Amino acid sequence: MRNELLNELKLEDLQGEARELAETIGMDAFRRLVDVYGGTGRVYIPQADKLLIPIRDRLIRDEYDGSNVYALCKKWNLSEGYVRGIVREKTEQIRRAPLDGQCTLFDV
Repeated sequence: MRNELLNELKLEDLQGEARELAETIGMDAFRRLVDVYGGTGRVYIPQADKLLIPIRDRLIRDEYDGSNVYALCKKWNLSEGYVRGIVREKTEQIRRAPLDGQCTLFDV
């Protein structure tokens, strides 16, 4: 019975933030959200900037070649220390990797 009534819910039935949310995500998604999380207070929607940080950091690591920290600082508007922190692990991998044509102890 509850789901049948929920399916009858229309945009015109909503007011305030509920209506804004339904207009943003659509009525089907709104009904599902209400069905799963309605009244629980468990839904937190983070700011987009917070969600994008791991993606930005991954792109910085992908672009990092061992010598372009300053270019990355300028491109992403970040401090040198911040960029170096992001690429620290990749820096160590680059340092440990044998140079082209160089054999390692295990190659002998």
